[in-house]
Amino acid sequence: MSRYFLLLLLTSPFILLSILSALTKYKLGRSTKKHFVIQVVIWLLIFIGLASAESIYIWLFQHKLTQTEPLSLFDVIQITAIIIVFYVANRSRSKIEILEKRVQDLHQELSIRLSVKK
Repeated sequence: MSRYFLLLLLTSPFILLSILSALTKYKLGRSTKKHFVIQVVIWLLIFIGLASAESIYIWLFQHKLTQTEPLSLFDVIQITAIIIVFYVANRSRSKIEILEKRVQDLHQELSIRLSVKK
């Protein structure tokens, strides 16, 4: 099995989950259309970049623009880990946004209740 195919196989679930998460947030009204489009474009660019990595490497090697070895197993693990970290960071950011909105709503409710008591 090609290491490039293995890389695509390992990272595809995280890319798919990210796109589905962005779609779900958009459909539930938690995200704007602009934010949704940006998220999908970023994840699709990552997928396209990973899918075309082998052909890009071959082209660079044929034109003598690189003299490096092809993708190693360590590179596959490293790139997969980077994609996973990016996925986790993206999920954490969206959870923090939800928490910030919830705290803001609670603060607003508390302010209203305190102003009524005075």
